[in-house]
Amino acid sequence: MKHVKIIGIGGLPRSGKDSLAEHFMKAGFFGVSLGDINREYTRERHAGKPDPISVENMTETSNWLRKEHGADFFLQEALRRYEAHDKPSEGLVLFSIRAPIEVDFILERGGELIWVEASAEVRHDRGRAHLRDGEVPISLEEFKRQEAKQWEPQPGQDSESQMNISYVKQKATLTFENNGNSFRAFHEQADELVKRLTGLQ
Repeated sequence: MKHVKIIGIGGLPRSGKDSLAEHFMKAGFFGVSLGDINREYTRERHAGKPDPISVENMTETSNWLRKEHGADFFLQEALRRYEAHDKPSEGLVLFSIRAPIEVDFILERGGELIWVEASAEVRHDRGRAHLRDGEVPISLEEFKRQEAKQWEPQPGQDSESQMNISYVKQKATLTFENNGNSFRAFHEQADELVKRLTGLQ
């Protein structure tokens, strides 16, 4: 892969990863959501269920894909989409980073890895208020239980084929706090971060 500026964004479900990535894309970055790639496969793998893209179903699909096709499955698919994009860009923003191999790829190339921080209560409220097609409302306790399977590798499975979000947070070069509910404050903070990391005005 040719030298390109890379920004990685990680965080737990509904932390605001996609919204932050949009600011980099508006600044000219080409963006790929590893979460969206996973959702594509999860909708097919769990078709017929009332909640095909629940956190639990997405975790199962992600682990299965990594086991079947390699720990770097999502990373390679994201890079393929970037290489197929023939328009000039300021760089590449990869969001919904969830595995060590994705983290290491970004950092080894001198990229920045942003951790988006938001409490479970705030994220649960956001999820209930903005359900995606293929999700159903769940309790805060169930929300925490499901996402715990993404936090670190679970016993009984190859650790390289599983999500390890704790590793993402540990290795992050920057933390973006997003516990508030002011859209204006979020956008101002996000714009400032983009300018700081890219030098774009």
